[in-house]
Parts: sequence; C-alpha cells; structure tokens
Amino acid sequence: MSTASEAADAEVAMSSESTASLRGNMGVLELIFTVVAYNGPVVVFLGFIPVAVLLGNGVGTPVTFLVCGVIVAMLAVGLLTMSARLKRPGGFYALITAGLGRVAGLGSGFAALTCYFVALLSAYALGGIALNTTVVDVFHGPDAPWWVWAGLMLVVTTVLGHFNINVSGRILTVFLVFELVLMIAYDISVLAKGGAHGIGFDSFTPDQIFSGSISVAFLFGMGLFGGFEATVIFRDEVRKPERTIPVATYGVVALLAGLYAVTAWCFINSYGAAAVMGAVDKNLVGASTSSIKEYTGQFAYDAATVMLFTSSFALALAAHNITARYVFNLGADGIFSRSFGQPHERHVSPHRASLALSVTALLVLGIFVAADVPEGDLYARLAGLYSYAFVILLVLVALATGVYLLRDRVHGKAVGPAVASLVAFVVLCVTLVLATVNFDLLTGATGTLKNVLIILIWGVTLGGGAFALYLKRNRAEVYNSIGRQ
Repeated sequence: MSTASEAADAEVAMSSESTASLRGNMGVLELIFTVVAYNGPVVVFLGFIPVAVLLGNGVGTPVTFLVCGVIVAMLAVGLLTMSARLKRPGGFYALITAGLGRVAGLGSGFAALTCYFVALLSAYALGGIALNTTVVDVFHGPDAPWWVWAGLMLVVTTVLGHFNINVSGRILTVFLVFELVLMIAYDISVLAKGGAHGIGFDSFTPDQIFSGSISVAFLFGMGLFGGFEATVIFRDEVRKPERTIPVATYGVVALLAGLYAVTAWCFINSYGAAAVMGAVDKNLVGASTSSIKEYTGQFAYDAATVMLFTSSFALALAAHNITARYVFNLGADGIFSRSFGQPHERHVSPHRASLALSVTALLVLGIFVAADVPEGDLYARLAGLYSYAFVILLVLVALATGVYLLRDRVHGKAVGPAVASLVAFVVLCVTLVLATVNFDLLTGATGTLKNVLIILIWGVTLGGGAFALYLKRNRAEVYNSIGRQ
C-alpha cells in the first residue's frame, strides 16, 4: 500500500514536472515596467520620500538612495550570474535552495510568499483609501468605506491574474508611463523655476550626507528597491530570458535609483534646504502634494490624487502576479497542492494559484475589517512588515549567491560576482539589525504588537525550514523536489 502510494506520488511528480511551467512573451520594457509598477513610484513620492527625509538623513537623502542603488546592483550581479547558470524558475525560493540547501530554501520560500502576500494586502488597503479619496475629492462621488473599494480592486486583480502575464504587463506599462510622466514633469518644473531659493546642491555635501540618522536613512533607502529581483521569477514568461532578464534587472535598479534620487533632490529644492525639514515635520502627509500643486499646477495635483490610486492598483496587480507565482512553484514541487502548480491550458497562467491567493486575501482582509483595524494603521504596519521580510530575503539570497558561485567557480568568471554578493550580504546583515532595532519606526507597532510581528515573520521562515525536515523524513520525493530541482 505504501509502495503504491509512493509510485503514485512519483507519477504525479513526473507529470507535473513536464507541465508545470508558464509561458509569456514579455520583452525588456514590459518586464521593467511590470517590476517597477510593483514598486509604486507615485506611492513612494507622495508617501515615502517625505518620511525618509524627516526620519533619515534629511537633505542628504538623495545620496543615500544612490548608495543603496549601488549595493542592490552588487547583489544583482551575483544573482544574475547564478540565475543564468541555473536557468530555473522559482525566484528566491529556487536560488536560495541551490545555494544553501533545501531546508533554507523552503524557509525562504515561505518567507517570500509571506513577504509578497503582505505587500499585496498593504496595496489593497492603500488603494481602498486612495480610490475613496479620488471618488470623493476629484469626482465628488459617494463616500464609502475603504474596504468596498479594496474589494473592487481584488475582483479586478483576480480577473487579470487568470490570464497570461502579457495582459497584466500591458496594463502595468500604461499605468507606469503616466506615473513617470507626472514625476518627470514635476522634476522639470522645480528645476525650471529654480526651486524655492535657486537650485542648491547641499544634498551632496558631507555635512548633509552624514546628518540626521544614517542608519534609518539606509533602512528606508533599501526598502525603495523592493521587487527588483522579481525579474528572475518571470524567467519562463519572457522572450530570450538570457538577455531580457539581465537588461531588465539592471534597468530596474538604475531607473529606481535615478528616479527617486532626482525626485528627492527636487522635492528638497522645492522648499529649500533650510526649510524642507520644517515642511515635512509640519505636514508630512501633504508635503509632496502641496509641492506638486505649487510647481506643476492644479491639474497635476488632481492627477497625483488619481495616480495614488492607479499606482496602488498597479502595485497590487504586480504583487498578486509575483505572489501567485510563488504559490505556483510551491505547488509544482508538491509543497502545496499540486493542482496549484498546473498552468491554464489556454492562457498558460497560474490560474489556480491566482484564485487561491485571492480567496485567501479576501478572508484576511475580512478579518481586518471585522477587527475594525484603522485603514491608515493597517497600511503602514503591513508595508513595514513587508519591508522587514524583504530584508530577510535579501540577506538569504546574498549569502546563497555568494556560496553557490564560490562553489561553482571552477566554471570561471564567478569569483567577482561572488565577492560582490558577499559584500552585499555584510551590508544587508547590518541593515537587518537596524531594521530589527528600528522596527517600531518601520511599522508603527510598539510593545507586545511589535514583538508579535517580529516573531510572526521569523516563525514563518523557521517553520518552512522545519517543514522541509519533516518532508525529508516522511516524504522524500517531495523533499528532493524543493527549489524546483
């Protein structure tokens, strides 16, 4: 009876192995826009940059963003070198498994799934708030609870997630183009009008770079690059992955570092280096929108209000697509139900994983609504929890990449990328310590709630590793397939 069961499992595994792959036709620009949309540029500008200026190193914030971009690029060098050698779907889950083994790999798979699922919930919360503001303030429509609009977003996201990634890619491209136009128009307006007191370069002086809290600034700066690694998880869904993925990954890092550094510098100049700290301290929520209205006009101000929603929706759609692919890969390996790892016959999309994800998101959002959690607190705490989990993932993948490439150096040209990965690993370890120490700033949670959230994210990661050990002893065929191996 046991032998028959194992034979059946092996047959299912072989069957799934031959069919559990996705397909798409995204090019470099579509992949870049899909990933950058996940980052939510307008969300970053309106809600994140003023916070980074206030709590970080103030006027020196643009330089911090650039330095963090260099660190992420160093990690990307190793990550892409490793990915090119493995040619395996699964994102961080597959890469960490290859570098650190199946136990760490499944732990990272659970951590990644939690990380992106939390980002998805956060996007629904912010999108619900933003859409209600847009309907009421811009179109003078009815005032409804945030969860009504969040539910509408979830329905649309679920429908789009059913289809091939190319459909979502085109929609995300359109949304992102509008976001980039707004931010570039703002930057040009500030520079053309000379800012508040002429364009200054105080941001690039040592006194300002090392002012305020460098550690908090660096923590916020690293959070800007969330999603850059998602290019790897779409390996099966792009044209010519050996070329498309590296170009798109470096393109994403360069675009994010350049766009946010320049926009932060222009934002600082819009108030003046001497006045910007007072402005964000006095009106943290409205500092960016007030600056947009002053320099780019009422139309741009209204557009920014609308785009806070469209940016949130794009973020939710991108987060849904990434999370669904982690569910798909864990299903394909037999960690979850293998039905989740079966692509749609026509659309070749992770349709079952996508639907299961949406049902789970609906249930969790329902719990938050029933518990009457304030929507502002919900978004902030979920976004902070995502950032913390993301740093954990980066630490693991940096170490895994360095170890794998050093072990594989016999093939040549691996030492340089390995060293870059290990340098990034050291920096990211420091960042993780800072994130733990400053967890209250990151999430707004204090006391018991702070400890519960930290235990939750580490518990999920360690729980994944423990489950891998269970599989090793009880279901060897599933254990051996961990990490899309």
